[in-house]
Amino acid sequence: MEPNLLNARSLPRLGAAVRRLRLDRGMTQAELARRAEVSRQWLVGLEGGKTPGLEVGRLMRVLDALDASLTIRDDHEDA
Repeated sequence: MEPNLLNARSLPRLGAAVRRLRLDRGMTQAELARRAEVSRQWLVGLEGGKTPGLEVGRLMRVLDALDASLTIRDDHEDA
């Protein structure tokens, strides 16, 4: 099965992707926050794209709890 890729080139898009994954898995914010060991308030900020200074460690715990991963794609075009 081909993995589903979600574009997250900004904090709002990243938050929308996390929210979509959470809803697809039938999880509440409280449940995901508990599983990822983050506060629900922090998760609300992440999903709303309002997490300046986003802590990568917390994001990785959230993605792990969703059984998702972060992929970095090089968009640079060589001339």
